[in-house]
Amino acid sequence: MSHLPEPPFVDEPPVRRPAINVPAVILVLIASFALVHWVRTSLLSSFDEAWVLVNFAFVPGCYGTTGDICGLREGWAPWVSPISHAFLHGDWTHFGTNAVWLLAFGTPVARRLGTGRLLLFAAIGAVAGAGLFYLFNRDLIQPMIGASGVVSALMGGAARFALGATGRGGMADVAKAPLLSIRDSLRDRTTLFFIAIFFVTNVALGSGAALLFGEGGAIAWEAHLGGFLFGFLAFAVFDPRSPETLALAPRRLSS
Repeated sequence: MSHLPEPPFVDEPPVRRPAINVPAVILVLIASFALVHWVRTSLLSSFDEAWVLVNFAFVPGCYGTTGDICGLREGWAPWVSPISHAFLHGDWTHFGTNAVWLLAFGTPVARRLGTGRLLLFAAIGAVAGAGLFYLFNRDLIQPMIGASGVVSALMGGAARFALGATGRGGMADVAKAPLLSIRDSLRDRTTLFFIAIFFVTNVALGSGAALLFGEGGAIAWEAHLGGFLFGFLAFAVFDPRSPETLALAPRRLSS
C-alpha cells in the first residue's frame, strides 16, 4: 500500500508591524514644531523673526495695556497667540524636550482619541496653559512660547488611563485600558506618584530651582500646571470610551 507524500510544511507569514508605531498626528505635530522653529531661526531676517515673536507668542501683559511691545502687535494676535505660542520654541533643546514628551504621552492619547479629538484636546491644552500663565503674570510684557501646555495636557490625560494600566489589567495596548475616575486616579499609587512628582517639580521650578540649570525665569511652570490640570480633569469629556461621552452620542435606531 502506497502512502501519499505529506504536503510540504508551509510557514505562516509573520505578522507585519509598522516600522514606526506612532500615530501620524503626533508625527505631524512634531514635524510642524520643527519646521516652524527651523524657518524662524534659519530663514527669517531679524526683523521678521521679531515680528513672529511679537504676534504669535503669548504676552499676558498685552491683554491689559497697549503700550511698549503691545502696540506693535496686529489686531488678531491676542486671539491667535493662546494657541500659536505652542509652535514656537526657544532653541532646539527646548523643542527636543517637548518632542520626546509628546512622543511618550501623545502616542497613547492619540490612539485612544483619534486625530480630530486629539487636535482639539491639544489646542485647548495650549489655551489652558496660557490661561494659568496669564493669571500669575497679568502685567508681564514678555513672550511665552513652547508646547509645554500641550504636552502637559497629554500627560494629564494619560494619567487617567495609561499609567499603571499593565499592572491593573495586564493589557498590551494601554490605549484600551479602562478610564479611571478622578477619585480612583488619585487612589492609584502609580498615578498619584506621577502627579506628585509632576507638581513638586514644577513648584520647584517656580520657586527658583531653574537657576541651577542656568535658565532662571525661562521656564513657564504655570503653563505646565494649567495644561496638566485641564488634561487630567477634562479628559473624560473627549474620551470616546468614557460613560460621559457615550451618553452624549446620538443613538442609532434600527428597524
